[in-house]
Amino acid sequence: MKQDKRYKTTTKEKALHRIRIIKGHPEAIEEMLTNDEYCVDIVHQSRAVQSALKKIDLLIIEEHLKTCVIHQIKNDEEKKTTDELLKLFAYK
Repeated sequence: MKQDKRYKTTTKEKALHRIRIIKGHPEAIEEMLTNDEYCVDIVHQSRAVQSALKKIDLLIIEEHLKTCVIHQIKNDEEKKTTDELLKLFAYK
């Protein structure tokens, strides 16, 4: 990920910050399971982690579109770009 000098925090820094926050959540879910906590509360915690990971994905994809994709298209690498983007859409 390339740094955009217009912003104080780079995309990389934002993604790393978010992933560091997320790291503790799976342990919290494990503890909830161990303690036989209410099922719905466990699912809410799990979905919060999934949502946070999706937000990181979107952040990285946005940066990719703004930098790598533009670079590839300018360098006649449309097939590479198309293949990459189709793989991303296949993940849903």
